[in-house]
Amino acid sequence: MDISIFIPVYKQSDQVESMLKVLCSQNVSKEIFVTVDAPTDEFCNKLEHLKAEGVKFIINRERTGKTNALNNTVKMSSGGVLLFLDSDVGIPDNPDYLRKIVMKMEHTDVLDIKKRVIKDKSFLSKMAYYEYLTFNISSWIASRFMHKCPAVNGAAFAIKREMFDKVNGFRKVVAEDIDIATRAFLKEGKFSYSHDVEVDNVVHGNWKKWFVQRRRWAIGQALWLKDWYKELARRFVNKPQVFLPSLFFLYPSATVFFLSAIVPSLWMYNSLLVFSLFLSVKFNIALPIFLVSLATADILKVLLISLAGFGITATVFYGFSRKLGFRELKIHELFVYYFFYSTVWMAIIVFGHIQVLFGKKAGPDWKT
Repeated sequence: MDISIFIPVYKQSDQVESMLKVLCSQNVSKEIFVTVDAPTDEFCNKLEHLKAEGVKFIINRERTGKTNALNNTVKMSSGGVLLFLDSDVGIPDNPDYLRKIVMKMEHTDVLDIKKRVIKDKSFLSKMAYYEYLTFNISSWIASRFMHKCPAVNGAAFAIKREMFDKVNGFRKVVAEDIDIATRAFLKEGKFSYSHDVEVDNVVHGNWKKWFVQRRRWAIGQALWLKDWYKELARRFVNKPQVFLPSLFFLYPSATVFFLSAIVPSLWMYNSLLVFSLFLSVKFNIALPIFLVSLATADILKVLLISLAGFGITATVFYGFSRKLGFRELKIHELFVYYFFYSTVWMAIIVFGHIQVLFGKKAGPDWKT
């Protein structure tokens, strides 16, 4: 068997039918497992019409948790390549889709599949478009310069069975995708990013669902960092030129806060002093401007750093958007993403880390 595909579903999915239609038409030796936790009656009825050759449905009437469901299903499979797909992704209708993945897996242990958000009219879909662009940029950098990566986006990725067995499968953690990628990374597993194989991601247009999901991501990330920070710190010291740019792309607002903290305010004070003296010579109005300048120097410093950071980010994002095929970049949307969305997301991350420090061990609405 060339490849085994795993699609975990919680309660129901609107995308599974179209996913199976594409996957079943692929011209490779394959097996497909759809594991459903706590399905709704409506979805159970729908499954009766989705049965196809090579597709196995595992129905768990009670919620067993994603990691349990996947680990148990992998034991039933026989493929040399294991492909994990979330039940809310779209797959291009290309008969060679799986064959490309199998071919890429001949040269790597872990493959992060390109993920793109289809924009609709919702604000969150537009912001997630740029967020997922940062995920892709970070994966491309790691693949290009290290051929290893301690993280993967679990919406769509593949791993060799040998590596999956070597790291003992998924652990019962909130961020099971990042965790298994980290363990493969520490086992010296090779990592690649697929530029020409992709999935489309459906994002929450509802703020409440988005907030619950992001809280879970933040807590999962904090728990992951708590488990692995020592080992990752050692690798970071050896390859800071790779890790730092990835952190910049993933958390642009953090860069502004960091630079604002380390850049001396005295530089701004001195610059404003020179400007004030210039005004006094020219217009004899130095004193009031000088007083105002001292009071607002810190604000001006943050403003200048923020605008300079945005200019650099916009330039770099534009270049990568062309390279990676993200052609829908709009400067006003990126501006909102940079100054508003990423700041809100960073605040949620900080809050999640604080919760973990005080003993939080699970994300909201999640079972490992």
